[in-house]
Amino acid sequence: MPAPRLLILGLDGATWRLLEPWAANGRAPALAALMQRGTWGVLRSTVPALTLPAWASFMTGKNPGGHGVYGFRRLAFDRYEGARIANARDLRATTIWEVAAAAGKRIGVVNLPPSYPIRPIPNGFVVSCMLTPPGQPFTSPPELARDLGEYEIDLPPPKNLLRSAPDYRERALAYLRGMARQTRLRGEATLRLLGRGALDALCVVFYAPDRVQHYFWEYVDPDAAGSSSEDAEVREALLAVYAELDRATGMLLDAVGPDAGVVVLSDHGFGRKPARSVRVNRWLADRGYLRRRPLWTLRRKVVRAVVPHRWRDRYDTTDFILVDRARSRAWAETIFTGTAGLWINVRGRYPQGLVGEGTEYEAVREEIRRGLADLRDSDGSAVFRGVWRREDLYHGPFVGEAPDLMLDCAPRFGVLFESLRRELRRPDLFGPFEELGYTGTHDPEGVYVLAGPPFAARGRGEELPIEAIAPTVLYALGVPIPRDLEAPLPANALRPDHWASCPPAWQDVVGSRDAGADGSWRSGEDEEQVADHLRALGYLE
Repeated sequence: MPAPRLLILGLDGATWRLLEPWAANGRAPALAALMQRGTWGVLRSTVPALTLPAWASFMTGKNPGGHGVYGFRRLAFDRYEGARIANARDLRATTIWEVAAAAGKRIGVVNLPPSYPIRPIPNGFVVSCMLTPPGQPFTSPPELARDLGEYEIDLPPPKNLLRSAPDYRERALAYLRGMARQTRLRGEATLRLLGRGALDALCVVFYAPDRVQHYFWEYVDPDAAGSSSEDAEVREALLAVYAELDRATGMLLDAVGPDAGVVVLSDHGFGRKPARSVRVNRWLADRGYLRRRPLWTLRRKVVRAVVPHRWRDRYDTTDFILVDRARSRAWAETIFTGTAGLWINVRGRYPQGLVGEGTEYEAVREEIRRGLADLRDSDGSAVFRGVWRREDLYHGPFVGEAPDLMLDCAPRFGVLFESLRRELRRPDLFGPFEELGYTGTHDPEGVYVLAGPPFAARGRGEELPIEAIAPTVLYALGVPIPRDLEAPLPANALRPDHWASCPPAWQDVVGSRDAGADGSWRSGEDEEQVADHLRALGYLE
């Protein structure tokens, strides 16, 4: 079969904390061989270091302010109630696949979030991602599904998988064996797709690292005193998932041959779960920025005792029972376990806005920013490694949809979902971090490997932002790079002779795309099914 010019392997959640020593000791031989003939290093994720915004930045070359995807929900920047689930129609920037297809390249994309609803690639194909509702078509063109065999988009996770539970071992082994099977099937399906005809590039994303590291990080944590030996069979089943991933990598590398360029990347890295949670809304309430309703416990009892069940959803809410928006100047919402967004209750933006635009807004925002940036725990440890105004962190046409402040926790600390409800009921600023049975969580240091023509074999290279991969892919395909891509081409990772003979070309700016006009889901049932899956994965409250 004709080999593509470029193979792109996405390893969701992959981290050098594991892969570098495993490449050195023979546990990941396919990856090790690729590293030896290329340049590799840390790939800096987005803020938040989260699946949807990070993969969106990879495929557009833009930060979330430039493409409009900040998390698994559309952020509610002008209303109090929660926003809908995000999907591919929230991605409002042109992708590198569309740029390459416009240049006549034939592209295949497999399982890259966000890719549902499918945006067809002219003269190419798409297999959609984890956002696909059960039972819905997931390939473009539709007949592509026949080539996939026993394909699985994603696997239901073992929610609340706790070691203390009597069924822990049984559930853990079932999930790990399922993830190994899913990885094998995805590799085999991708191999069949390579045989569909001449491709210029194929991109496939494997979810396995992220999924198993959330629940089993303690078995492989390099910072622990030693690997867990509490259940050797669970550890072996976990390592078998990584072995299957390396086997799939080697199989695909063999299929494309040594003359193809190869890009390996992850959307974010991984590390140990936080030890403590910080209750940002408790901090805001203690300082008068956020107000609870008086007698809120009585309001809750009355609503639950008196209001007819058919009206319960209207009144048994955080806003009606607990939060007094009309007297509040700010509140925080968890975006993921290490990142929160903080909103200012601005007049003219929100129905019960309290803070005036301009001078008052800036004063309140800066006062809160400084207070949180200076926050320490009882040991003197900084709680946040970054507290940014949105315009200092993001740029582009969608900055106004971001929270007024973005809070990124130091590794020891995390934030919990349903933060308004949970935090205003507790008097303490700090507490334990217990969420969904997680033992590991995201960090911003992902991975990249660039190998084969036109990349240099330099070994460890410089840290790159995830946005730098977009111009790299286009250059490797010989496609002019749009001038609005944000990160420069990583020249140090390219062979000087290739650069001299094939200098990069540039083209005019490629503009933004329109978002879906009505929320973009085929039905409320579809959206709720996807939301249930994301909740089980720990990506939603």
